[in-house]
Amino acid sequence: MIPSRSAFLSFAAALITGVALGVSAPLLGAIELPATNSLHLVLSAGWVWAALAFCVGFAFRSRIRSAVVAGASLTAAVVAYYVTKLIQGEYREWVNLDDPSQGTHIYWAGFLSKTLFWGAAAVALGLLLGLAGNLGRNAGPRGLSFRLLIPLIAIAETSMRLSVEASSQGSVASTTWNVTRLGAVAFIFILAIQEFRARSDRATRPTRHLSPNPGCDDSSRRSAHKTSGS
Repeated sequence: MIPSRSAFLSFAAALITGVALGVSAPLLGAIELPATNSLHLVLSAGWVWAALAFCVGFAFRSRIRSAVVAGASLTAAVVAYYVTKLIQGEYREWVNLDDPSQGTHIYWAGFLSKTLFWGAAAVALGLLLGLAGNLGRNAGPRGLSFRLLIPLIAIAETSMRLSVEASSQGSVASTTWNVTRLGAVAFIFILAIQEFRARSDRATRPTRHLSPNPGCDDSSRRSAHKTSGS
């Protein structure tokens, strides 16, 4: 009973985290303040959404559970994101362009097409990133290579945005992406140092050579003692 309850709570926490990300990103974008605009840029970045699925996968020991829950969490984030955008009035169009007095209605085709497309992408990418997060739990170079995945994605994305979008997005965006890139580089160094120290500890740790049957040593010593006494 306890393991099933723990699994349910872990699944619920992953879904809630995904929904929180999906809701926060567009809401912060509606606030015209430099700090909230910077946070909006961070939470809307692809590497943060990838980090969500990776961290969810990292939290579970089972590879299957890591992949499934990560995919569900990322999908929940996508659905929450587009529902929030819908509530904010983004997917609306004029009922009659020639008569604006008729008001607007929801453009369901645009809303559903984007939600379904990115929802399907979230399932596929969530499964892969969740599995990558689980493999990142391993010690040694193999686990390190997976743990480096998210900071490398962050560096690639921010570098692309700085070269393509920085001139049109303003100083807040440029500063945000530069700081994010520097933070990702620093995180890579931290991971590398941790792995180096872990390898040093494993190399200097004394090893104990145990007999397959500890009782054999005692019986052998007793036999040798009797032989020498006779």
